[in-house]
Amino acid sequence: AARSGFRQSPAELPGEAGYFLMGDQINRETCPFSGLNLGDSANRQHLHHLLEMTESRAEETARITCEEEERISRGYDIESFFHVDGGDFANIRLARARTGNSHLLNLRFIPAARLVSLNKGWRFQKNGGFPMGMTSGNWHSSMPDPDPDAREEHRLVKLWTSNLADALYIEPIEALGLDPDGVVTLQHALKRAIESEFRVEPSEIGVSAIGDPACPNILLYEAAEGSLGILSQFVDDLNTFRRIINAAKQVCRFEDEEYKAPASYDDLMSYYKQRDHQRLDRFLIRDALDKLGLAEIEIQSSAAFRDYEEHYRHMLRDLDPNSSTERTFIDYLYQNGLRLPDAAQKRVPGIYCQPDFYYEPRIWVFCDGSPHDQKDVRERDENQRQLLITRGDEVWSWHYRDDLAAAIAQRPDIFRKVR
Repeated sequence: AARSGFRQSPAELPGEAGYFLMGDQINRETCPFSGLNLGDSANRQHLHHLLEMTESRAEETARITCEEEERISRGYDIESFFHVDGGDFANIRLARARTGNSHLLNLRFIPAARLVSLNKGWRFQKNGGFPMGMTSGNWHSSMPDPDPDAREEHRLVKLWTSNLADALYIEPIEALGLDPDGVVTLQHALKRAIESEFRVEPSEIGVSAIGDPACPNILLYEAAEGSLGILSQFVDDLNTFRRIINAAKQVCRFEDEEYKAPASYDDLMSYYKQRDHQRLDRFLIRDALDKLGLAEIEIQSSAAFRDYEEHYRHMLRDLDPNSSTERTFIDYLYQNGLRLPDAAQKRVPGIYCQPDFYYEPRIWVFCDGSPHDQKDVRERDENQRQLLITRGDEVWSWHYRDDLAAAIAQRPDIFRKVR
């Protein structure tokens, strides 16, 4: 028997991305994660009679054997989803893996994602959910027969729980050539590779297939208490992705010609995910890992632009046509695959000042050409930049006579490599 403090709330599943719409987001016309149009009812699935297990207590009725425990683990129909609290999607960072004109993979780092586990009931039941008295909160083994004199209403409720964790959402594209079993195999290879490269315990990194079972995506998450700072490196450091792909190849032991099995506990199998064992086959992902090992990684430095090329073209359009130093600065960043500014010629609120470029968060860039050699201009520059510093902003400036490469190299936190 179990008793729970409960409050029912509806939710929606928009499309096949695995996003969980709830709260203020439930009436949106587009999916805030995938951008899918939700005006078409076919693109949204309504979920009712959901019970969040926030406060509960359980009483042990009997001890179970290992055999029964295995039966129980097979019995529940549990799906995984994710949600972004407050709709703060601006903090999600994107990276892409490409080879030539082929787009292979999208990676999205989601800080403090809300990971949702939805228990839809026993797998063998036709009607999903768990019978519960809506007044007492008592569970029942089956729905009571209809009784007009019943003291309370009974419903089939679905249980869900959630926790916050940094997550990495991986979307394999068709060009990668993976079927659903291949995606499931890839997720376990990546998890094992991360454990090996970052020397973390299996329990500290979690992974789930998410979205449409016929075309699943991968959700990796940091299961340890507090952030490990591992998954963010996929969108901060170009080398992290390559390291993990190379480690995944090592995990799969393709070079061992005597090893013929599709998977084993020495590589892809895990006690944490026994339900996936029949699907694991390291040979399904050999070609995909080879492609990813040769891929170019591009980190999206601004959500306002589709890719790095579009971002660069936009910067060129916004340059001061009379400033050769601005063009020199932008071209240097582009030629070296460094992060481009978030804006050009952006005015500073409350200050009569228009720096050449702007980076989030609150970093102003000045490219000083020969007109700034004049004394009155230098004095004005000094006053304006001091005002920015006084209000808590950061200022980075480059004079045309200085070594641009050396100046940029001193600030890898601003001008990080993104492709």
